[in-house]
Amino acid sequence: MQERLIQLLESVAGAAKPVSANDLAQMTKLPRATIYRNLSSLLRCGFLDEVEDGKRYVLGIRFIKIALTGKSESHVIKAVSAMIHRLVIELGETAFLARYRGGRVDLIHVEPPSDPSISYIYPGLGTRPVHACSSAKAIAAFILPELRDELLRTERVQFTQATLIDSSDIAAELETVRRDGFALCDGEIDDGVTSIAVPIMVDRLGALFSMGVVGPQNRIKPRLRTHILPVLKEENIRAAAAIQHCSIVDAERTNLEALSGELEATRNTH
Repeated sequence: MQERLIQLLESVAGAAKPVSANDLAQMTKLPRATIYRNLSSLLRCGFLDEVEDGKRYVLGIRFIKIALTGKSESHVIKAVSAMIHRLVIELGETAFLARYRGGRVDLIHVEPPSDPSISYIYPGLGTRPVHACSSAKAIAAFILPELRDELLRTERVQFTQATLIDSSDIAAELETVRRDGFALCDGEIDDGVTSIAVPIMVDRLGALFSMGVVGPQNRIKPRLRTHILPVLKEENIRAAAAIQHCSIVDAERTNLEALSGELEATRNTH
C-alpha cells in the first residue's frame, strides 16, 4: 500500500504539469481502481491537491511543506553552496543563507571573503529577529500569511535607535519589501552594519529561504542597487531552482519515513 502511494507521489512530482488519473495509469501501470483509491487517500491527507475542477492533480501544500521544512540543512546548503560562493567572489562581502523552520528564521550558512586583507562582518548562525534582520524580513514578507503571523509573534528587542518595534511600522516595512523584492537591515541590529537579503521563492509556499550579503554600511549602501541587488537576484533564481529540485523531486527518498508515517496516521483515523 505504501509503495503504491509513494509511486503515485513520485509520478506527480516528476511531471512537468498537472496530471490526470489517466496519465497516472499510463505512468505507473497500476489498475484504475487502485489509482482512484490511493488518490483519495493522498487528497484526504493533503499530499495531493486537485486542480482544473478535480480533473488533474499536483503535489499538495502539506507534502511540499514536509519535504522542504524536513530537508536537512546539509542538503539545502549543498544545493546552493555554489551560488553563495559566487556572491562572495562577485561582491567581496560575507554571504549568508537563511531558512524558515518551526516558527522562526535561522541563518544556517555563512561564507566570508577569503582575502585576509579585507575586513568583513560575520553575522553568526542561528535565530534572526524578524523585525530587524534582512534575512528574516525577506522571508516574512513573502511566506504564507499563516506562517508570517507565527513569525511575527515574537519578542521585539530595540537593538539600536533604527530598530522598528511597533507593529504598524513593521507591517509597513514588510509591504515595502514585497513591493521592492528585497529587505534591508540598515543599522537596525548593529550601528554601521548593513545587510540586504532577497527571498528564495518556493512553489505555492512563498519564501521559506532567503539569501544575501552583509558588510560595513559605507561599502554596502553605495553599491546597493547598481551592483549588489542585480547579482543577488541573478543567483537567487538559481538557488530557488536548486532548492526546489533537491527538496521535492527527491522527497520520496530523503523523507520516506516521515511521509510513510503521515500516511499511516491518516489511514488509521479514517
